Amino acid sequence: MENPSQPQSPPEPSVPAWEALLVIFVTFFISIFVGAAFIIFLGDAGQEIVLILGEVMILLIPLCYLLNKKIHIRNYVKINIKPAQLLLGAGLGGLVFLLSIVVDNLLVAVLGNSDAVQQSNTTIINLSTSPFGLIVVATSLILAGVCEEFAFRGFLQNALTRSFQKNAKNPKTAVIPAIVISALAFGFFHFDPQGVYILSAFISGLALGYIYYRTNNYVVAAMAHATVNVIVLVLLMMGF
Repeated sequence: MENPSQPQSPPEPSVPAWEALLVIFVTFFISIFVGAAFIIFLGDAGQEIVLILGEVMILLIPLCYLLNKKIHIRNYVKINIKPAQLLLGAGLGGLVFLLSIVVDNLLVAVLGNSDAVQQSNTTIINLSTSPFGLIVVATSLILAGVCEEFAFRGFLQNALTRSFQKNAKNPKTAVIPAIVISALAFGFFHFDPQGVYILSAFISGLALGYIYYRTNNYVVAAMAHATVNVIVLVLLMMGF
């Protein structure tokens, strides 16, 4: 029997689905604007700054929103850092990479080579010719795993899942549209007029969203994403 004199803790503030989507939408355009501004004013020297700053902003804007809502970040995003979780994430990242190879080959066979992907790979290779540039590129790719998984899985997918669960007859099925929508947003963040990069990122987003759901741990998804990026960097440096 509850003790009426004992104060009860207030319920944790919720994140409405439309607000989460709006935050991601705003993040997208602010990242583009700030990145373009640095490139315009600093030229080629701004590329290294944009690589790091762009990823940080993808995390920073949703983080500021959650802090403003007074939400407990660690519990909400499901952050649990253990060596076993890092190893699991690295292993799953290898599987996601193999999936991306199959998907990319199919997309190229149907849609042709993507100029956006080739330009991105060329930029990575050119910047990595110096030790400092290589450190910047490696840092930005690892940050991509940390920051993008925070925004798209820990923040957006989580908010969508909780919102859909309120009206779903079977709460377990609410994760399906949440994974799909967050993966779509993730895909459009990797914009490509030819659609190859968007579709490739969308499929990877589905896999990462499922990993986040099944492990119930942001760290595993972030490690998986970062592992994929590091493998890509190593292969590019080897000339593949």
